[in-house]
Amino acid sequence: MRLAKFYREGELSSIRMSNEVEAVNEVKGLFFIEQLIEEGILLELKGSNKNRLSTADEVRLDFDLIYSKKELLKKAHFSGKKLVDSAKVNTEFSIETILSIKNEQRHVSAIFRNFVVLQPRFACFNRSKEPMLFASLRNDNYYLLNPEMSQNNRSLLTSFKNWIKNKISFKTSSRS
Repeated sequence: MRLAKFYREGELSSIRMSNEVEAVNEVKGLFFIEQLIEEGILLELKGSNKNRLSTADEVRLDFDLIYSKKELLKKAHFSGKKLVDSAKVNTEFSIETILSIKNEQRHVSAIFRNFVVLQPRFACFNRSKEPMLFASLRNDNYYLLNPEMSQNNRSLLTSFKNWIKNKISFKTSSRS
């Protein structure tokens, strides 16, 4: 082996392969395991909720991304949305969302289950954007899994009110 010429045996990695075929199979196995994890997340997203809770410890999660059910229902009411099981949503979740769920699961050593989304009440207001995705936790709490969607995902009514405020403030400030 050529590596043994430049390195001592103790400095080599702990992975030992006897031939190239075994090395290729090990690398394929690593990618296959990653793909299985991602497909498991997709199955959880598209499967109906069975009242199974996530195994995440709320202490290890980002506190700003945890919402109670009451807060979510209030947020849904004021933004013209409704809380829906993720299996009943017809949108596809992006690869970034799947990978962020996988990374978050690794980070907190947990499995997220029982996914729900905030979806517009009426189909005419449904934009092509991905809805806000939450995983159910203990004590009727929910964890926001794609926080980047909450920043860009404003309701049409809120956007219209902000536009009116900006126009009024511009008109009143330009008169003086």
